[in-house]
Order: sequence, then structure tokens, then C-alpha cells
Amino acid sequence: MVDNITIVSASGRGSVTMANRDYAGYWLGTVDWGEVTGQNKLYSYYNQLGETIVSTAIGSRELSVEGWIIEHSGVTLRQRSDFLNSFISPVDEYDLLYNGWKIRFRPTSSVIYSRTRKSDNALLRKFLIQAICPQPFFTGVEETVAPFDFSAKQFRFPTGFGQASPVVFATTDKLFNTRIHNPGGFATGVTIRIDFIGDVVNPRIKDLQTNQLIGVNRAFANGDRLTMVTVPGRKSMTLRHEDQSEENVIKNRHVSTSWLQLAPGSNIWAVECDDLQQRVNMQVRVCFSPLYLEVE
Repeated sequence: MVDNITIVSASGRGSVTMANRDYAGYWLGTVDWGEVTGQNKLYSYYNQLGETIVSTAIGSRELSVEGWIIEHSGVTLRQRSDFLNSFISPVDEYDLLYNGWKIRFRPTSSVIYSRTRKSDNALLRKFLIQAICPQPFFTGVEETVAPFDFSAKQFRFPTGFGQASPVVFATTDKLFNTRIHNPGGFATGVTIRIDFIGDVVNPRIKDLQTNQLIGVNRAFANGDRLTMVTVPGRKSMTLRHEDQSEENVIKNRHVSTSWLQLAPGSNIWAVECDDLQQRVNMQVRVCFSPLYLEVE
């Protein structure tokens, strides 16, 4: 049972929290996540018994939230209704947050209210929000970060404080490849961030299991940050210089660039550049959100 949700406007128009038995705000009733069905394309060869599934696509999800507005704590029923009416709009997008997960939706209509006196009177109003989720997946509220660098503790005893040479407590190793685990059930796009602390020419990230890669053909200097986004609908390559100015570098993408996706399960990705000695000048992180169809 869903007992608490928060709806956040994707355009920055605020948020509203609804909870079960919340007399001071919006009393949450039922949340219907809808169903997601697979759409199969079938093909039958000559004299074949049965059919062969050629491909499967996943469609959108319908979503509905039902609850009550209650007059309480000096805030009138009219005021709460006016806020909800202005907040929920069919031309805006929202994130619904629940128990550490979120899903994006767009209302299919304005807020729907009950027409019966039992559910719509001077003390309370029953409401219904109906929406569609074009991307039917739940993701975590926070992104998962997979760094290519890691620190290893290497304490020394005795410490020797006061000596001229520094005391080493930890070291950072620069990995050329790393294993990234995607716990979700579907391939997902990523955000690759590379911070440069020295000169690097033509950096690339390569999937060692598929031999696909994504990269930019140009030279980078200390203080630059390259961000490559492979999320469908948000694909981009942006360079932020040390002076905080930004440049679109998609025109400099590697000729063999593929918009890498993290497959479900284990993935092995590698960092490359023209001169591998320059690997020490790159700090690399891969950020992603695993995709799930159901979370309740």
C-alpha cells in the first residue's frame, strides 16, 4: 500500500506531498501505477508451425492518484483546491517520488473532482489526477555513480611525523577498465563525466564486451570537464572550460561513436586516449539510473 508520495514539477513550479490520513494537507487515497504490456512483432515462415517473435517493444503506462482535500489548520478548502488546480497542468511534466523511487508523468487532464455531496462538500473534496508515463520505468531518486578511480589505504607505522618526506596514508589508482553493475532489468543510458587535470588528446570510453565506444577527437587541458550524455532524448556532448564557459563539442565526436548503454548485469568499460600515459590526467565517473517496471 502506498501511504506517502511527493509530486515535483519538472519545470520548477514547486511540489506537493500527499500522505495517508494527513488531516493538515492532502489525504492520499489510492495510487494506481497501471500496467505495462509488451508489444510483440511476429513473423511466420512458409509452412512454419506457430510464429516467431521478431522484436518486443514496451509501451507507456497510465497512472492515477486519488485523494481528498480537507479543510484544516486555518487553510481553507478553497485555498487548497486553488493550489492543486494551478499546480497540476496537462502541459507540464512531473516526477512522482515514492519510497526512494521516481517516475515521470504528464497529466492527461486537469484535476477531476467528485460530483457527489458525500465526497464534495464544505469540509472535504475528493480529487483524481490521471496521467500518462511515456517512459514507464521507475528510477532511483539519486543516480548511481561508478568511478574509474579508487583510493587504497596504505598506512605506515611508525608514522614518522616531523620528517622531511611526506607520510603516505592512501593512494589513488587510475584504472584503465572497470566493471559496472547495472541491477535494473533494462539497458539504460549514462552520463559520463571526465575532469582533466592535465593534457589529454582524444579521450574515449569503450565497452569491451561489444567493442562500441564513445569519444571526442580534440585536445583537452587542465581544468576542462567533458560531459557525455547517452540517455535517449537527452544525448549531448558538452565541454566546460576552466572559466566556466560551455561549448557544444558534438561536432568533434569520434567517427565510430555509439551512444553507449549499460546492459543489465555486469559491464566492462575501459578508458582510452591516443597516448595512454595521459590516462593519469583524467578523472572519470559514470552516472546512471537503473530502470525497473515495478517497485511495489
